[in-house]
Amino acid sequence: MIQCVAVVIPAANEERHLGRCLASVGAAREHLYRSGTSAAARVVAVLDGCRDGTADIAAAFDGVELVAINAGSVGTARRAGAAAALAATGCARRVWLANTDADSEVPVDWLTSMVTKARLGAHVVLGTVTPGGALCPAARAAWDSRHSLQEGHPHVHGANFGIRGDAYLALGGWQPFETGEDADLATRAARAGLRITRTGSIPVVTSVRRDGRAPRGFSSYLRALPSLDAQEGPPGRPWAGKA
Repeated sequence: MIQCVAVVIPAANEERHLGRCLASVGAAREHLYRSGTSAAARVVAVLDGCRDGTADIAAAFDGVELVAINAGSVGTARRAGAAAALAATGCARRVWLANTDADSEVPVDWLTSMVTKARLGAHVVLGTVTPGGALCPAARAAWDSRHSLQEGHPHVHGANFGIRGDAYLALGGWQPFETGEDADLATRAARAGLRITRTGSIPVVTSVRRDGRAPRGFSSYLRALPSLDAQEGPPGRPWAGKA
């Protein structure tokens, strides 16, 4: 039985996006509580070498725990967040690690769905992502042709990746990669024979910015789409919502 859900969010100079991410996670946490679950929910934001207002934005949200590192590596950041989450809990088997990215927004039923799938026996839940903002028709068509949002889809995204705490530890956790840490952990889970649920029912919306943090990451993939034209507001403007 899952008794604690820990949302881990790596953030490297994410003042523009983190507020929306945390607001969406907060809504998902409230939905989880309203569903009648007995699981508690925690949010861990890992600030990786941030030199902008990311820390201030995170601190403005109640119940967000901050972990500061200086690694410049999303794999290391996810690992640090998972370690902090597991250190504060008793039994790793009863902890669910829900991972997303600071430039992403999760659906309101994200945590509720993950906990339900965990209670049905999943060790790992692999969700989908969809680009936010505006893509030109050619880029959108190219994206849609290459991505399935159905159950049993083939994709792996760190922005929508859940794993039970004991399974995570048995696999050795996130590796300190600058990119590809999500595919690596999913591959090791499959080789270990863990029960993996691939769902398209809880897609996470992620930014279509061109200046990605991880080399060969999501932004690099988007740049390779034909005629990419991302429109997500004035550059450099931080999120200004209320916690």
